[in-house]
Amino acid sequence: MTKRSARKSGTGIKSPTQEGNGLFRNLEVQFEKVYRQAVKDTQGKVSIKTHFRYRDSMKKFLSFCATRFRLQNLRNISDKHLEAYIDYRRGNETSEKTIKGDLAAVRFFHRYIEGARFQLSGNEKFGLASTPDGRADRAWSDGEYKKMIALAERLDRPEVALAMRLARYAGLRVHEITRLSRKDAEQALSAGMLHVKGKGGKERDIPLTTEAVAALKEACEMAASENDKLLVPPGEKTHLVIKRIQNFIRRHRDKVMESGKEVNITFHGLRHAYAREQFRVKVGELKKIRRALAEVSEKLGHNRPEVTRIYLGSDWKGKR
Repeated sequence: MTKRSARKSGTGIKSPTQEGNGLFRNLEVQFEKVYRQAVKDTQGKVSIKTHFRYRDSMKKFLSFCATRFRLQNLRNISDKHLEAYIDYRRGNETSEKTIKGDLAAVRFFHRYIEGARFQLSGNEKFGLASTPDGRADRAWSDGEYKKMIALAERLDRPEVALAMRLARYAGLRVHEITRLSRKDAEQALSAGMLHVKGKGGKERDIPLTTEAVAALKEACEMAASENDKLLVPPGEKTHLVIKRIQNFIRRHRDKVMESGKEVNITFHGLRHAYAREQFRVKVGELKKIRRALAEVSEKLGHNRPEVTRIYLGSDWKGKR
């Protein structure tokens, strides 16, 4: 592994460039014509509020396509753009319901793109046939986790196994894991605390569990220099590594999932498992449910107890 200088990485959207901005502006000009025609044809059938909401969703999608794919013409929008956008939004922990709303906007306007070259597939193709119920149990069981780890190791996918371990025992999002450098890991091992810059730029410090320490030590061995990313080899694009990790779980989850599961397990469900374990520990230490809830929310990095209650599922219901 060769040395390389540190560089920013994220979930796949690169820093804006003059060329990228130019491509997006070009798509915007094309879209405004489509937007006017769509509003004209659906006036009285679709509310003004929906038109505006759909326009905002479509512009975000087009910005993504301009940056990731250098898309120049609306007529070329296809399933590959939808699939990549879904992966990006999932990587940022956007709810399935919101993603379905975004796709509804894209399909709505796509009907008005003159000369569109491709037909867009329905939600079923992308695993969005049903919106997961926030009350459903999305956490991995210990058995599911151990089986998936064993499978990743057997198939020689150490980066997948290490990413799962860091999500399960440090509560990290997938894009937080792939952003970590060897230097970040070494500092965390020295301090016993991992400093993370998470979603929305929010920073937090996560006390390292024994399992997280072991995972970080092993991950350090995969990076030659301190500026190397732990799980992203030099020359690789971070968003592609994220996609491979997520796809591994999607491809193999039927082999490990327990019967009676209400929703399919996803990488994000490992954070649910982490949250539940930490909640049980904190309740035991503090004997105060609300205080334990607040501390787990802080460890997860969103500071919203109402969301953490969803993560906790039956653990929270039993404490109310």
